[in-house]
Amino acid sequence: MFNKKSIGVAVACALAFGAFSGTTFATTVDVDGVLVNTSSPLDLNIQAVNFRESSVSKVGDVVMGYGQIGTINGDLEAQFCPSCDLNFTFQYTVSNIDNTGPSPRVVFDGGLLNFYVAPNNSFKVTDPTSAGIGTLWLSLAGHTAPRTGFNALGQLYSGINGTVSNPTEGSFGFGLLDVTGGAAAFMTDTNTIADGIGGFADFRLGSSFQFDSANICANGTCYPISGTGQLIGKSVSVPEPGAAGLLGVGLAALGLAIRRRRNEAAGRV
Repeated sequence: MFNKKSIGVAVACALAFGAFSGTTFATTVDVDGVLVNTSSPLDLNIQAVNFRESSVSKVGDVVMGYGQIGTINGDLEAQFCPSCDLNFTFQYTVSNIDNTGPSPRVVFDGGLLNFYVAPNNSFKVTDPTSAGIGTLWLSLAGHTAPRTGFNALGQLYSGINGTVSNPTEGSFGFGLLDVTGGAAAFMTDTNTIADGIGGFADFRLGSSFQFDSANICANGTCYPISGTGQLIGKSVSVPEPGAAGLLGVGLAALGLAIRRRRNEAAGRV
């Protein structure tokens, strides 16, 4: 009969069999047609080359927006999403406005950010209804954490040049986000961003935006503000199907060997 030591050796052999029979971890992971190069030194860096958002002016107003992802880990759409578009929608609610300083400071709560995989060339920046469609790829929610220079606690912090409703060049946003669902949640829910109060988030969000005179409206909401954004996080390594299969074969062989040895021992009794 196998003792603990021999079983441990057999398990190690099974693991080694899986490891040396092929590459153990994939460097490019395919999630619903979106290819993420996890071996990139930028991993995980997601950039929106263009987004649109609605205007807010007072506490309780909800900023709504949409856009398209332009690069992931430095790869252009033709590389990371060769037969699809990766669009997104977002919203936050104004919880505090501070006008005591040289420029307004706005704090938001209730953050939601969703990414969708849609057919290639389906997204049009001039058509808000072309975002928020397709297969849900990733869902994020705002993570509450403090921010130096702001007098209220929130999930997203904005420094405004100009006025709150009419921000000019140089306006910015910063916040933290947690993964809550979507097909890519398994590889992005890593809790690697310290929030300064003992917790961890999955992504750091940074954005710049300004008022744009383009008249883009849909379903009663207009989007007069344009900008760019960046999400920085960390992905996890994912076993390749071939390596995982070989590991399974090794463990299955181990199980059969144990069963056979037990049967032989029972036959001798």
